Formats: sequence, structure tokens, C-alpha cells
Amino acid sequence: MKAKTSVLIIGLVAIALIATGTVIGVNLSSQLQKKLSTPNIIFLTEADNNTIVSLKTGDTLNLTLQDFGDGGYVWGIVQVDERILSQTNQFTWGSSGLLGDFGKDTWVFTAVQTGSTLLELRCQRPFGEQDVCQNFIVTMIIQ
Repeated sequence: MKAKTSVLIIGLVAIALIATGTVIGVNLSSQLQKKLSTPNIIFLTEADNNTIVSLKTGDTLNLTLQDFGDGGYVWGIVQVDERILSQTNQFTWGSSGLLGDFGKDTWVFTAVQTGSTLLELRCQRPFGEQDVCQNFIVTMIIQ
């Protein structure tokens, strides 16, 4: 009888230790997930022209500007350090289909490493005198 009681007590202690270890493990795991930072998505428009923007490594930057295609104007990236801020996508959207409405152009960048870079875009005609319709410049600081 004593042997059965001893085995029962040892079994209950083992179950209690396993349950405690599981609770501690789950708690530590959830705390670790809280410490990991989730990348942010930062949205910029022409209202952010000539500003300084701070990002963290891994953050995504969406820059949206008006498409002035009706006059033959095209946006182009003039300057950006791709080692620090890498372009991952570019697309045009939001056109109503009406004459002269070319919608908006969006560029998507990812902050790759710490540092700073100038992000400069220019809207100009790629032919003839290449007259410039608009500039967009932002200083990017990646931490």
C-alpha cells in the first residue's frame, strides 16, 4: 500500500512540475513576442515634401503622388541610396477614366539598414526641353 501511495505522490508531483514548466514557458514566449517590433507602414503624400521622416529598419514606406501624365509628365526617382531604402514596388491607381485623370503613382520602399538618405523624385517631360513640373524631396533617417 505504501508503494502505491509513493508512486501516486511521485506522479502528482511530476504532473505539477510539468504544468508549472508549461505555464512558465508560455509566459516567457508571449513576453518575447511582445519585445519583437512589428514593422510599421508609413504613408507619405505631396504634403510631406521637404520634411524629415524617421523609420526603423524593416519599416515600409508608401509614397503616393499625383500622376500628371496628361501633359506628358512622368515621375522619376532622382536620388535614393538603395542600400538604406530599397524600392520594392511601384504602381499607378485611382484613375476615374475621365480625360486628363491619370490617377496617382505609388512607390513602396523598405528600410533596409540604418543611415540616412535623400529621397528625391522629379516630375518632368522625358522629351524635348524636359521641363520640370514638380519636385518631391524628403530626408529619410533609418534607425
